[in-house]
This record gives sequence, structure tokens and C-alpha cells, in this order.
Amino acid sequence: MPITHADLVMRQRRINENNAKLAQFLLVLSVLCGLLSFVLCLAGEAARSEVSWLIVDRACAYKNSGRTSLLCGVFAFVLLATAMFAEHACMLIAVTSPKPPAVVAWTAPEDPRPSQASKKLTMQACALIIATWVCFAIAELLLIISIGIESGHTSDWQKARLSCPAVRPGLYVAAGVFGLLTVLLGVGLYLTALRAQKLNQEEANMPPSNPPHFITPTAPPQTGLANKAPVPA
Repeated sequence: MPITHADLVMRQRRINENNAKLAQFLLVLSVLCGLLSFVLCLAGEAARSEVSWLIVDRACAYKNSGRTSLLCGVFAFVLLATAMFAEHACMLIAVTSPKPPAVVAWTAPEDPRPSQASKKLTMQACALIIATWVCFAIAELLLIISIGIESGHTSDWQKARLSCPAVRPGLYVAAGVFGLLTVLLGVGLYLTALRAQKLNQEEANMPPSNPPHFITPTAPPQTGLANKAPVPA
């Protein structure tokens, strides 16, 4: 059977619905991974290794092996990276959809004059993207530092040594807070894209304004007496 225009419209509508569901699933996955990463950071802070100093020998020793804190840091690192990947996959679906958000559509060649609202939303989206990457980089860097320190004394942790590097109090908590901010900013970015898409649809459905009509003045008609030649005397 030949494919009609109604079939194409139904197919496109079905694709849009599937893309919307996939984007929502990725957003929920990102939030769950971010929250679980925050919880693991709190657990790593509670289980971090502590140092006890020996006054007689001027040496130090660890009170625990730090393996629990190390595992919490590793899993928090992986979950936060997964949350960031899900956020960008969600935004990629929104950008590559048949009806992209206005933050992308206003930069297209067929729309050379974007509205002020679209420009404002675009600047807001750019600021959210930069803030998301900054928070993500700080959180991952803090987790890498914590993992590196905790992995240095998983074995022979009871042995006395001259130097005992340890994770500072609050380092895991700071990583968890920045990771949570990363997820929240990603949600804000997605909501901004949805708002921009709604604005773009409203502007597309808005009827074009009629240009004002100007009345061109015309010369008054000439009477028959004015056209009559003068009579010679």
C-alpha cells in the first residue's frame, strides 16, 4: 500500500513521543545516579581513614585500612560520570529532535532575527552548561584526590611510618555537594530547553502582524473650466 501523508505524520508523532520518553528516562537516571553518588560521598566521609601519632617514636599509624572509603569514592566517581553522560545524552536528544528547542532554533539560518526571549533563554542555557561542567570537574577532581590518598595504605595500614597522608575532613562532603549541584544544574538546563521549545512553538503559531497601510496623497481632479483655453479679446 502507498504511504500517505497521514501515515508520515503518525510516524513522526510516534518518534517524537519515543524521544520524549527516552529523554525523561535519561533525566531520571541522571538524578538517581547523582543522589546515589552524594550518599556514597557521605559514607566515604564517615569511613575515611584517620591517623594516630606515636609521641615516643615520632611516627604515625592508621586507625583503619580505608578500603570502605576507597570503594565509596570509586563508586561515587563512576556514578557521577554516568549522571553527566545521561544529562548530555538527554540534551542531545532534545537538540536533534525534529522540533529543536528555541535555544538551538534561533541560531538557524532560516531564523536570522530571533526574539529577545529566545536570546535570553540561550544565554541562560550557556551559563548552565558552563556551571555544570565546572561543578562536575571540581567534584571529580576531589574524588580523584580522595581515591589516590586512600589507595596508598590499603595494606600494612597498622605499620608505623614517618608520614601518613590522610583525606582531610570535609573533602568527600565537598565532592558530594559539587556532584549534587552538577545534577541539579543539568535538570535546570533540561527545563530551560523545554521552556525554549514551548516558546518557539508559540512564536511559530503566532499570526504575522499586518504591516500598516499608508494612503498616498493624490492630486485633486481638474475641472472643466481650468482646462478651457482663454478666449481672445
